[in-house]
Amino acid sequence: MGQRALFSDASAPLIRIRTVLTGATARPRTKRLGQNICLYCRKGEKRGNSAFCSRTCRDEAAKKGPLLLEIPSDHNVFASVAKQFSDTWRHPTRCPAVKRVYKIIPSNAAHDRYDNYRATVEARGNFAAQGMTAGNEQRRWHGTKRNCTLGDMGQTTMCGDQTCSLCSIIKTSFDLNLFGKNTGWGRFGRGIYTSSTSSKSNDYVSNLAASVASPLKAMLLNRVVVGKGDKTYFNHSTWTSAPPGFDSVLAEPLTIPLAGALNYDEVVVYRNEAIRPAYLIMYKA
Repeated sequence: MGQRALFSDASAPLIRIRTVLTGATARPRTKRLGQNICLYCRKGEKRGNSAFCSRTCRDEAAKKGPLLLEIPSDHNVFASVAKQFSDTWRHPTRCPAVKRVYKIIPSNAAHDRYDNYRATVEARGNFAAQGMTAGNEQRRWHGTKRNCTLGDMGQTTMCGDQTCSLCSIIKTSFDLNLFGKNTGWGRFGRGIYTSSTSSKSNDYVSNLAASVASPLKAMLLNRVVVGKGDKTYFNHSTWTSAPPGFDSVLAEPLTIPLAGALNYDEVVVYRNEAIRPAYLIMYKA
């Protein structure tokens, strides 16, 4: 699972898109392949919303999961993730710069569990027919603890330290059996917590390895099957599932803040298969 060679902006190969005729003169129109390069073979152009140029690359990457694929800084996916990070930094502190982004390729088992659950929620709620994503899938942030240098330059191999929550999540996805390990409690009960606010998730990010100096912090951007969410404003610390008829809890801050109330939003799911890590974001500590 070593780091693969990347195309730099200066050396990215050019591909011809089409020829534009102006009078009698033909002028080739080109674009940088680096913006849409396949994240596996680093040769072809990715197809549509896929990260890969072909089924072959997609399947080869899946066979090696869990796997981290570094995304070039001039890539469209890097730009999308970095923009979401900065746009959703809502704390008054200055938003740190995103330095690296990795696509997380899950194990086939984790991928299938998530996809099957999303299909079940979609069949029940018909979200796509309402102009939404299948299963009302959303990208949400999650901050956790790192006890290694995963994500730093050249570091794409997950560690085996059981105290490293980051590597554990990437390797096997989220596990409700570990609920409360890092925070000690849950405002909305025994669930898996994410937020649309990157700066809120940053509050839960930490580097544990005091002996390993890292200039970066790590955060996960996850795919979450929100389905039909129950909106709430108050604590429900005894909950072990969403209310009947709902797939998740949408915790929102009050318009007029009260003591103990949320300052920023949270999305809580109560099933392991309702969420999977999609991207690892490394940003300035």
